[in-house]
Amino acid sequence: MSLRTDLKVSLRPNVLLARYTTMQVGGEALYFAEPTCEDELLEAIEFARQEKISFMVLGKGSNVIFPDAGYPGLVITLIHFQDNRIEFDPENPRVTVSSGVHLYRFALACRNAGLGGAEFLANIPGTLGGAVVMNAGFSRFPGQLNEIGDLVEEVTVLSEDGSKERLARKDLAFSYRHSNLEGRIVLEAKLLLWRRKPEEIEKEIRANFDYRNRKQDLLHPSSGSIFKNPKAPNPSAGQLIEKLGLKGTRVGSAMVSEKHGNYIINCGQAKSSDVIELIEKIQKTVLDATEVFLEREVRIIEKP
Repeated sequence: MSLRTDLKVSLRPNVLLARYTTMQVGGEALYFAEPTCEDELLEAIEFARQEKISFMVLGKGSNVIFPDAGYPGLVITLIHFQDNRIEFDPENPRVTVSSGVHLYRFALACRNAGLGGAEFLANIPGTLGGAVVMNAGFSRFPGQLNEIGDLVEEVTVLSEDGSKERLARKDLAFSYRHSNLEGRIVLEAKLLLWRRKPEEIEKEIRANFDYRNRKQDLLHPSSGSIFKNPKAPNPSAGQLIEKLGLKGTRVGSAMVSEKHGNYIINCGQAKSSDVIELIEKIQKTVLDATEVFLEREVRIIEKP
């Protein structure tokens, strides 16, 4: 298989997708692109169109499960897309940040600038663009939701037809682990934060990390929370799974974490099919016992 030599974008054939997801499962992508700027991103998309193959965009891969058969098209990762671009407004507590910036780096930059509000993002293994699309959130307090959508003022996207569009707050719709940005590629976002002392921000970041280390399984590959929490007054997904004795349940090398019921971990050489079968087994067990259907938070990629 040969590639065009005139392409500026980093583009490779037959790349193992397990290396680019935090669960570390999945087969090969037919093609794999790593654009670092907008021109390279557009070039990758145009390549897919000329080759008449499907394409999809990936952030850090923390919320994605690829099939064992891989992806028969082009996977574009934005982990290197302007990954250092964080621009602070000198007059206001606003920041413009590229979609490829890792959330931990962004949270620390805000700390150094004395801007609060992004502390919870330091605990989420993803990129800014992916976090905005899925309205990522984290809180160590039951019933409290800290979500990135609460901070977003404006988003610049590429639409499916390749046109560039700037969406104001009034054009955006965020809900629990969802937004109206599906099908668009986030290029950058403008967030509104607030002034806070760096030492207070650091204290909050550390408290969040301490909580995660106590409560969540961070020692094995995983996709974080597998299921969305059902609506009140139902218990959380993790509590439902734990009460039914499903911790430690295995399919192949995929296992429900002994530490957190809503985590599925890769204990070694798990296959995507192991993870998917375990997800479905949990859903059926919980539904049969409680009449609550656990909706997936993780995205399982289907054949295009």
